Amino acid sequence: MERVSIIEGKIPVIIVAPHGYSGDDENTDIMADHIAKSIDAYAVINKGWERSETVDFMRDKADCNNVYHCLEDVVREEFLDPIIRFKNKILKTNPIVYIFYLHGMSNRHRKIAQDPLLDVVVGYGAGKPNSLSCDIWQKNLFLNYLNLNGITSYEGKAGGQMSGWSKNNLNQYFRKWDYDPNVSSMQIEVIYELRQDKDLAIITADYMATVINDTSVASGYTGNDAFKLY
Repeated sequence: MERVSIIEGKIPVIIVAPHGYSGDDENTDIMADHIAKSIDAYAVINKGWERSETVDFMRDKADCNNVYHCLEDVVREEFLDPIIRFKNKILKTNPIVYIFYLHGMSNRHRKIAQDPLLDVVVGYGAGKPNSLSCDIWQKNLFLNYLNLNGITSYEGKAGGQMSGWSKNNLNQYFRKWDYDPNVSSMQIEVIYELRQDKDLAIITADYMATVINDTSVASGYTGNDAFKLY
């Protein structure tokens, strides 16, 4: 079985599932595949690298959300290089490329947030100092669209584990490693309840596909900018 699935698209959007099938990220591979095919986006989906503290390509071990792991030869060839290749291809004909890194979080985060309705947390590089992976208006628009579509969404607070800020986080690759201001990326953490089986994952992916597509064609936004933090 191939460890990484790639999908050629037509719109300036890349959907990435760094962990795809395992652990807290179960069925995010199904979601990424469905979103990409629904809106003709590009996709890079991990289907075989098992999350690990160290890289061992003979045993399919690597953390594909860890840039240090992604820079290892085999992981880079299979996972990171397709993202870079798609990004470069898109920017030949488009002024901007959106990358959405799709992750999963366990239902326990609802208890921690004291909100039984929490569905999604969006990370965009809030921190000290900020290392924003997209424009503020893009983040605001995306969160607003999610909430309007019935997906209760928070933004990752500065310094929080879901902010998408740390240097080794893949969301920061085009900010802290291979800087490209024409890349706008966000880290999307989806609660387990919305993807606990294939049917639910596809239903959630349908909503996500609409929101991602609508965000990617917008040229600005001045609406709601106040969101709950997690």
